[in-house]
Amino acid sequence: MGEIADTLRSTLRELAQADARLYRGLAEELGEPRAATSPPSALLEGDAPASREELKDQSKDLLLRFCKQRAIPRLSSKTKDQLIELLLSHPDGPPLRSALPVKATKGSKSSVGARKPGTMAAAAAELQALEQRLDRLERLVVLIARQVGVPPAAITHLATPTALPPT
Repeated sequence: MGEIADTLRSTLRELAQADARLYRGLAEELGEPRAATSPPSALLEGDAPASREELKDQSKDLLLRFCKQRAIPRLSSKTKDQLIELLLSHPDGPPLRSALPVKATKGSKSSVGARKPGTMAAAAAELQALEQRLDRLERLVVLIARQVGVPPAAITHLATPTALPPT
């Protein structure tokens, strides 16, 4: 489940960044001021950019990956602090908090049936965080569908929740 969530998170981050670049480019071509465009965090409704402290907690490899996604050149000789500065000063801004890997909680690798009572709260919190991310994904997909011209009736039909299979 962790690999799926990481893959989904990475894909969503790349999609949001690509959309943000596209919208900024369109706004610039239309002559709209830069302030009129919304940052990726606005697209994801409430997902804030990562802070300096959160970036310091990440590995240099992850920071390099974020810099490469933003097409920042000449990264090989940069220190971790320099990479953080580049991300914070980039026009696309630092990565969103949801793009950062989730720290494993103690006992999170145990099987569901063997969870201890103390880890159930952590599992519930992880599940709730995943549900919130999926809700943001659904809103982003609906926003993209509207932008590309999908008929509102089709969006409504596809957005209605289906019955979940029995567990």
